[in-house]
Amino acid sequence: MLIAKAEIFLTEIPYKNPYQTATNITPKGRHIVLKLTTDTGLVGWGESGIISRRYPAQGDTPETMLAALESYLCPAIIGKDPCAFEVIMSQLDTLIKGHLFAKCAIDHALLDLAGKVLNIPVCNLLGGAYNLSYTVSRSLPFASAREVTERALELQAQGYNRLTLKGSGVLEDDYACFKAVRHALGDHFELEVDPNCAYDVPTAIQFIKRIEQYGVFAVEQPTPGHDIAGLAEVKRNVATTIIADESLFTPRDLKDIISLNAAHAICLKPFKSGGILASRRLCAAAEVADLQVSTGSMHPFGIGTAALHHFVATLKNVATTGYGCPAERFADDIVDESGYSFCDGRVTLAIDKPGLGVEVNEDKLLTYSSQCKVVEHSMHR
Repeated sequence: MLIAKAEIFLTEIPYKNPYQTATNITPKGRHIVLKLTTDTGLVGWGESGIISRRYPAQGDTPETMLAALESYLCPAIIGKDPCAFEVIMSQLDTLIKGHLFAKCAIDHALLDLAGKVLNIPVCNLLGGAYNLSYTVSRSLPFASAREVTERALELQAQGYNRLTLKGSGVLEDDYACFKAVRHALGDHFELEVDPNCAYDVPTAIQFIKRIEQYGVFAVEQPTPGHDIAGLAEVKRNVATTIIADESLFTPRDLKDIISLNAAHAICLKPFKSGGILASRRLCAAAEVADLQVSTGSMHPFGIGTAALHHFVATLKNVATTGYGCPAERFADDIVDESGYSFCDGRVTLAIDKPGLGVEVNEDKLLTYSSQCKVVEHSMHR
């Protein structure tokens, strides 16, 4: 059984409400969806996407992802056995450096195909699940203190027990927002803060020290992602758990974070690191270095969400899981069957179907897609 065709879709679904962080306002998800078909007609699905145009250090966009997949990555996997997924992903890293977001779509689709070939769910393909049910946190986009507090109270009532407040980069505004939410939710509710790189080092230290008196579970990436030494300086000067996110894409990044003692924890997102396989290697290295692991998401649609939950289920210890389902964010989705359920802040992953367990509504996929490219020939022909 060999891969015969790749179809690449640029798919756009509106957010229920535009998602605002310190770096961007995003009105819709613009993701890449990948459909791989074998010479026997078996189909595997993959997805990848970027929330903010200013997020990735590599400068990827949905358009560059589509181009890399059409011109380089997909032609290289035509004629390959999808069950050789580790070898294929390694070969792609040799073929073209970077383009981790684009490679993630192939990672997901290969694992989905391999699971279907072997008739096992992806989490079992990866060695098994430690947890098939777990609670998730939720990030709240930046808004006024009153708006964020009202939304936080709604989510607390829905069953969430941990929330992440996005920062604006303005210390007094972020401090007022945190203080208001803390007062409203009570002293024991777990609150994280994620400024998305918005602060310089002195301001980050000042801000964290001010909110520590009210109790903060963790602060994620308060300073620019490229400045790992600056993140280490923040960590040395505060008592709060510091999580590296935008500082971590590759194994080299993790090596620098470890050597500089720059964080207590890392945030893994398969989209940004090249997929589930690459993220599992980062997780293993973090465990050796005694770093905690959290997982974020980049707000996937149904395919990427199923992949995320199969990944999370295989992790032994996760400090925070940061996404439940697309309905939290988006006005619609492209899957009819997701392979997991989400209710009251808790995900339950089903393993009664092979691969990722998703059934894609291809009519919706076409409706929401602005571009579609088809690759049927190998670059070696």
